[in-house]
This record gives sequence, structure tokens and C-alpha cells, in this order.
Amino acid sequence: MSPMIPRVGDEHLVAASWERFVRHATPPALPVRDVVQASWLRCRAEAVDPSRGSAPGVADQDQLAQLRHGANALCDAAQPVLKTLRDVLCESGSLIMLTDADGAILDLSGENRARHAGERINLAPGGCWAESAIGTNAIGTAIAARQPVQLYASEHYCLDVKSWTCAAAPILDPLSRALLGVIDVSGTKKTFHGHSLGLVIAAARQIESALALAATERQGRLFARSMDAFTRYRDDCVALFDSAGRLLRHNGKIAAARERHGIALPLETGARLAAFDLALPPEQRQSQAPAGMRREWVQAVRAGGVELGSLLLIPLPSRPGLPPESPAPLPAIQAAGRDAFAAIIGGSAALEAAKTRARRLAPLDLPVVLLGETGVGKELFARAIHQASVRSAAPFVAINCGALARELLAGELFGHVEGAFTGARRGGAPGKFELADRGTLFLDEIGEMPLDMQPHLLRVLQDGIVVRLGDSRERRVSVRLIAATHHDLQAEVKSGRFREDLYHRLCVTTLCLPSLRERRDDIPAIVAHLNARLALKYGTPAKTLDDAACRALEGYRWPGNVRELQNVYETMFALCDGDRIDAALLPGEIAGPADAAPEPGGPGRLDEMEKQAIRAAIARADGNLSLAARTLGISRSTLYVKLAAMPDGAAAQRKKAAQP
Repeated sequence: MSPMIPRVGDEHLVAASWERFVRHATPPALPVRDVVQASWLRCRAEAVDPSRGSAPGVADQDQLAQLRHGANALCDAAQPVLKTLRDVLCESGSLIMLTDADGAILDLSGENRARHAGERINLAPGGCWAESAIGTNAIGTAIAARQPVQLYASEHYCLDVKSWTCAAAPILDPLSRALLGVIDVSGTKKTFHGHSLGLVIAAARQIESALALAATERQGRLFARSMDAFTRYRDDCVALFDSAGRLLRHNGKIAAARERHGIALPLETGARLAAFDLALPPEQRQSQAPAGMRREWVQAVRAGGVELGSLLLIPLPSRPGLPPESPAPLPAIQAAGRDAFAAIIGGSAALEAAKTRARRLAPLDLPVVLLGETGVGKELFARAIHQASVRSAAPFVAINCGALARELLAGELFGHVEGAFTGARRGGAPGKFELADRGTLFLDEIGEMPLDMQPHLLRVLQDGIVVRLGDSRERRVSVRLIAATHHDLQAEVKSGRFREDLYHRLCVTTLCLPSLRERRDDIPAIVAHLNARLALKYGTPAKTLDDAACRALEGYRWPGNVRELQNVYETMFALCDGDRIDAALLPGEIAGPADAAPEPGGPGRLDEMEKQAIRAAIARADGNLSLAARTLGISRSTLYVKLAAMPDGAAAQRKKAAQP
């Protein structure tokens, strides 16, 4: 095969060969590279006009924006690589480009003279450089041949492009190997350099690696979000598809679904169904759905507002009296003998005390308020309480009361009818109370709920009746409520920001969750758990922490608690090139001297500082523990826990402070 890199000295020979090619219907054997001759033959078959002066392009900026939106994942993965190429080639007079799979230029950068020259032939954002549009060129030929290519001057097919040189490499989907786009470096003839081909090949591989990492992370989130369904609907057919419509996993009951409903689904993981390809419009997906598949059997899997994939839940009515058209009922997801609290990692005395109380509260079917700092795992405890309760067979529904505006929160909680407000869904929608019927509703950050919404919540708790926004019809629901807050609700009641009657309705039982600094002994176990999970997520072997990094993690104060530890450790894991994570990867605030490990033979300096801060706050508040807790930024119940763990002198101080 002829070499990929053109030889500059052959330009006159190539130019003469091109003249013979365009003049004769069946030209003699040409002394040009195989990749060039194959491209010229494709151009002739496509009836490309060799005198064409410029590439076609999009009509307006809106069309260009749509193209970029359709290739959003590719553009995001390519940005760091494009920046590196710009830095390397800043003085070369070259243009650096990213195109989509059809050869449309999505991103272009380079010095002004090169850009002006490129604009004359529409080598600009929105320009289409497919072979069928503008003949032989590195972008279009790399797409057609699905291989890297470099072209010089007369090797181009159209006359006005022959003063250019270009090198391009295709970018392939790391999973399906489908063509996603092309990265290209182009310039006038004087900018030719043989290393350009190696640069674009390396850049394309870097982009593919970034896409693979993002796909692995997305797939891990997709699996995590859908695991519950495989247990909850274990008697039915469950199949999980990624955003491209690839079958990732099923529970072995596809054959039974085919027999029962006549639905033809693939059995092999990796098979693609257009009906689940989220890049397609909904109506196109619906038109390509397998015969017999019902729309209500498909559930979107979302995380952080992003649609990650789809779950197909096909009912298999093996139980007597269940019609085949009805959704599968929710079987209990807690297997016999399984500890619902096993997912909460740690065995410290503080955590075990919280787990013990939670186990006692779980079967009581009473409202529970979880108290603790941000990031201590309140939702994890809420899910465990639900799974250990008599309602475990029904849904667990969570909503953050502090994350939504008042109007949105009301609609999310109570539902709405069509036209209830601007942006209301066509046909209306049920609220979280209805979705959680027979199950558990978890209201996170209940202390952030607007005051004027609290009477509506109180009515649902008292009467078990929900009225959707804009409706008059009453709907009866049975829901167990678990709420969570880092606020001191009693103080909120006194200040008038929280209704006292709602407080007493909610706080039937409470559970104080310890902060991470109150259970430092659990940090190694949490790190080990994260290590195993991240190894699976990133597809790498588990890594080890050196002693200095371990000491720093165990000595740090962790104001963000387990959530902060998880974020810090994942960053270290991802940045570590080898199999050992050392202290150099620690963030500055953790590696700094202020967060040193406790000195042997005595109490840790951070613990002592905390005790001094508590004593000072109580003294400044003249013994008012509620005021002291607010000053410290913790709840009064958390302050009680900290005082109980302090030496007898501090306990005596608490007793003295409590006296009138």
C-alpha cells in the first residue's frame, strides 16, 4: 500500500495525473497514492464538480447551534485536546478543526490570516467538508475511508482547494466504534509538515479516551440508578438500555416476555434498538418500537436532570388474577435476613448507635426527622428505614425542599392539572405524595420549606388528602414521612419561620446522625468501599493509599462529611496514574499543617479546638444551649451529642448551663 504521508516533490506528477483523470472516462494507471486514487474515484461516482470553488454550509447560526447540540458530548470531550493543539500550533499558520460525522465543522480556531484564507472556500464553522460536497480533502476522505489521512496540494479534487494541505483523523465511539467526527489540521501549502498526521492521530485517541471515561462514568451512574428495579421487579422482564439504545443488562426473562406478549427483543447484550436511542426524536423512537411494546412499560433513568438511559419493564403476570395489561406490582425488595442498613459503611460506636435507633424506628410506621450536618448520609438512612419498614414493597420517593422555587416545589409535592401554571405538563401530573402512595416520602431540607406551603403539608399529614394545583378533586394517599434537616427546628419555630403545629406533627421521633469527625474510625472502611466502587466505575485495579495520605484523611475535620470525603477521594483516584495514591494528590486544605493527624499520647488538636469552641459558645450564650448551637452552626441535638462525649467537666458545665 502507498504511504499515508504525501511527498511534496511529487506535486507536479500528481497534478498531471489529476488532469488525465478528469479528462478521461477511463484514465490509465495513475502514479498517485492508493488513498488518493480511491477518493478521486468516489468523487467521480458522486458527480462532484472539480471546478467547485467552496464547500457548502449551514443556512444560519441556529442550524450551527443545532449541529453543536447534537454533538454535545463530542465537543465537551474534545475541548481540552483542541486547546492543547492550539497551544502547539499557535505560530504555525494552521487551522485546527473539529467536525461531526457528516463533515460539518463544529469548532475552528487559528490565526486570523489562516482563518480569512479559509473563509474564501468556507473552511469555517458550519462548512460541510464531506467528499460528496467538496471532493477529496482530509476531513471527507478520513470519513469515507475511516482512517487517518494527510493530503497535499494537488491531491485535492476541487481546483480551489489545491493550494491547501490538511491532515485529519476520525474519532470513533469507544463502545460501538461508530464514527462520531473528525479532528483536522489544515493550512496553505507552506504550512505542510509530516508531523501533522501524527498530531491529529494522537488527538483523536485522546478524545476517544475522554469519551470512554465519560461513558464509563455515565454507565456506572446508570447501573446504580437502575439496580433497585432489577430487585423490585424481579418477577417481571427487566431490560436496561443506555442512551444510545444498547442493551446493557436484562434479567433473563426476555424469552418469557416474547412468549407472553409477542415482543421481539434481542438476547445479546450490546445489541442496539433505535426505540431506546435518546438521540432520536420521541416520535421516531416510538415508530421503531418492537411490535407489542407499550409506552408505559418504558421508564427513563435520570440523574442530576440528565437522562442516562431507559428501563423496559414488561409485566409477566405469574400471580393469579393479575391481568397482563397492568403494571407489575412492587414485590418486597428486602430479601429475608438481609440487613437494610448494610449499605451504611462503618462500625464506630457513634454510627452503630444511630443504626440501632434507626432499626427500632423502622417498623413503627411513624414520621421520623433525621438531624445532622450536610453530607452525613441522611438520604441513605431514610432509604434504609424504608427498606426495613412494613412499606418496603411500595415506592421510596425523595425531594429536596430547598432545591426548588416555591411554585415548582408545590407542583412537585402535590401535583397539578393541565394549565395550572405556565409550563404545566399537558394532561397534568401527579405529585410526590401520590407517587409515594403506600410507601415512603423523604423530604430533605424540610427546614427550607416556605412558610406559606407548610399548612398544605400539614393537611396532608393530618387528613391523608392531596389536592393537585388547579384542581378541586381530593385524592387520598397513605404515606410514611421521613424528613431531614441541618437546622434547629425548635429555634426556627421560635423565630416564626416554621409552624409549631407542623413541627409537632413531624417530630414524633427523631434520629441524630453523627458527623464524620465524630466517627473518624470509620474513614478507612469508607475509603476501602470507595476504592472498590471506583475501581469498578473506572475499569482499573483498586489502588492503595500511602501512610501520609491515610493520616491526612483521618486527621481532617471534614466539614462536608462523607459527601466531601467521597468527592475528594474520587478526584485523587482519577488523577492517580499508578496504583498508589500519595499525599501529593491531596487538596491543599487537607494536606496543610492545620489538618495534621492527632499527636500520639494525647487528644487531637482539632478535637481540643472543637471542645474549646463549644465551651466558649455556651459561655457567650449565658448557658442557652439553643443559642450556642446556632452560634456554632449545628443543631441543638448535635450539641447534646458532643457535650455527652466530652469529659465530666464539660458535662457538668452543660448541667450548670441548663439551670435557670
